[in-house]
Amino acid sequence: ASGAIGTDYVNSVAADGYTILWSAETPATFRVMNLSKLSFSDFDPLMMMVDDQKILCVSSKSPYKTFDQLVAAIKANPGKIKMSYSAPGASGHIQGLLLQASGLDIKLIPFGSGAELTLAVLNGTVDFAFPATGQALGYVNSGDMRALAVFGQEPSVAFPGVPPITAGLPDFKRFMPLSFPSCILLRKGTPTDVRNKIVDSLVKASKDQQWLDFAKKMNYQLRHDVTGKAVLDYWARWESIVSWLLYDNGVAKKSPSEFNIPRFK
Repeated sequence: ASGAIGTDYVNSVAADGYTILWSAETPATFRVMNLSKLSFSDFDPLMMMVDDQKILCVSSKSPYKTFDQLVAAIKANPGKIKMSYSAPGASGHIQGLLLQASGLDIKLIPFGSGAELTLAVLNGTVDFAFPATGQALGYVNSGDMRALAVFGQEPSVAFPGVPPITAGLPDFKRFMPLSFPSCILLRKGTPTDVRNKIVDSLVKASKDQQWLDFAKKMNYQLRHDVTGKAVLDYWARWESIVSWLLYDNGVAKKSPSEFNIPRFK
């Protein structure tokens, strides 16, 4: 469930360095979603890896040619403009809730998977969604979808000319940076010499041309510069924003206050 099984497994095996965890963002919501007792702080953070940017897309048949036009339509038709997402607490759901927190009254509809939420945009069941770059790029290049905004403060190399969402919604800047990068974690208690060897290997791998070519092909943003405590600091802020967002909207099973997670201000 959202990576909880794999995370629990890594935490249960010997701290000998033979088992490491490549993790998405989900440990930051495990506790409030009652999926696991673990969080990022229960692991030794080694390195951020890549970020697959989320792109706000509409169908090419949509009347909305720009993000500003979509925002205007949402404001003119509160509760009627529909957005698809995969599942409660998933990245798209979080992005939709953040739009609502910024004063945009949209209707959020779950579809079960990234492929299904994208299909819902293509067939006109919903007005827009936030597919990942890898999902969106092919449809945008084929002319089946139109990219209106990049979820973040910076534009995307894969979508030249598409503005960051903060350009149209300045209020969003208070949440940023809030992306969904992957990272490498290690079981706490791993011997220092073993940890150092793993870190050295990660640094070497992050510079390997085959890996860099793969990341470029997938249009991933490299995040190798974020290491050690900076990884935990990033997720602590992320957790403070998202866990309370989920709880305030009736999505989380438990209150963040049970885990001493401060409310983001």
